[in-house]
Amino acid sequence: MHSNSTTAQRDRLRLALEQAGPKGITTLEAREGLDIMAPAPRIYELRHNYGYEIATLPGDGKNAQGNRHRCGRYVLINGPKRKRRPRK
Repeated sequence: MHSNSTTAQRDRLRLALEQAGPKGITTLEAREGLDIMAPAPRIYELRHNYGYEIATLPGDGKNAQGNRHRCGRYVLINGPKRKRRPRK
């Protein structure tokens, strides 16, 4: 079992974005595949606290029940441009 601390969620999301390449990760994939119920705050932290350049594109997908949803697709453009300490 993995941790659901914000740090652990951020690390899982960053790794998934790196591995996904230009395909990116949808909100649904982050929620259901990475166990991150609110991926937007983790994306915000990666962008603003850690300097990652991440694009948000329109996307869609099916949830675990097979229902189609419009959602965001996050694509990692560049790794950290600057090193900043996380805000408390």
